[in-house]
Amino acid sequence: MSEGRPHDQKLPTDFAQIPVVWRYELLRYFRSWRLVASIAISVAMLALIYLLPPLLGTSYSGTDTNKTVYVMSPDQLDQLITIPGAPEGIGFINRSSVDLNTLVLYLDGSEYPSGNGATWSASRFTYQGAGIYLVFFNEDVTGHVVTASYDWYTAADSFASLFLGFGSFLIIIGGTLFGADSLAGEFQNRTGYLMFPTPMKRWVMFFGKYAASLTATLLVIALFYAGVAVLSAISANGIDDDFGLSFAYAVEYALAVLAVAYLISSIMKGTTGATVLTFLLFIIILPIVDGVGLFAGVKIEGSLSFASGIITSILIDPYPTDWSQEMPGGFSFSVFYPTPWIAAVVMFAYVAIAIALSLIIFKRKQLTG
Repeated sequence: MSEGRPHDQKLPTDFAQIPVVWRYELLRYFRSWRLVASIAISVAMLALIYLLPPLLGTSYSGTDTNKTVYVMSPDQLDQLITIPGAPEGIGFINRSSVDLNTLVLYLDGSEYPSGNGATWSASRFTYQGAGIYLVFFNEDVTGHVVTASYDWYTAADSFASLFLGFGSFLIIIGGTLFGADSLAGEFQNRTGYLMFPTPMKRWVMFFGKYAASLTATLLVIALFYAGVAVLSAISANGIDDDFGLSFAYAVEYALAVLAVAYLISSIMKGTTGATVLTFLLFIIILPIVDGVGLFAGVKIEGSLSFASGIITSILIDPYPTDWSQEMPGGFSFSVFYPTPWIAAVVMFAYVAIAIALSLIIFKRKQLTG
């Protein structure tokens, strides 16, 4: 009887084990219904945000008929703003997007033709993210009643901003559900007694878990953005030019939130404490810090929650500038917007520092009890 020849078996490398950890961690998310629940929350919020305004009487598009146009005289204009070309007056149409091909003006009830721009012309004006249409009159129309009829629709940037404000909250939910207990659970549930003695290094487990958390979070965010894009194309006649850039910032914010969640998870002993602290940090603590900065007139560029504001601010064209208003009693009210490149650097710094610290702590942390 011939003796069997042993087959040569090569142990997988450290990097080859990362996808294995990634796959099993994703399966854990599916089995615990966390991923399904996150997707369900995303779909529910899409439906709620989209359907609620029409149900409350605010449509995304429509037609205004014989709408009064408020006209300011040159003397009134000089007190507020300097308009090149010195028009005889300016009328205001308070809609974010108007189909100018359907715009018809009436002067004292009679149609008032534009004369190909000889008598009046119209264009969109944006200030601090708010859009409005201005009608430039080349003839003096003060003392007359000016009305307008036109088709209007919600601008793509305004429509997307309505949804993407919830996008940051969805990322926080992902960081809480998929990252907060990833490391702490190995110690609380005593699964570390089975995993740590194996040849698998802890940094392999760390990055495998982090990759799975990131995959699950990005899947939810990508589905949410895809839904917003489809709804925007239907209801806002297109998608904002900076919509893809907003998604890129959302991905970076997800990286940062998960990195901080893993840092908290590496420090905390129990999953409950890590989950609660992660959620409260991004929902309450950091926003309070940002609010104090606004009250004090200080722009806190280093705050991760403040930097996340770039996700919606980047949609505003032109990009808004900071402003401050003195209030009665010696107080000032300020509005700050993240500087795009600084926001990107801040979020990347949180990713790098939080991952480095959490990896060091996780590698040195010992099982007790």
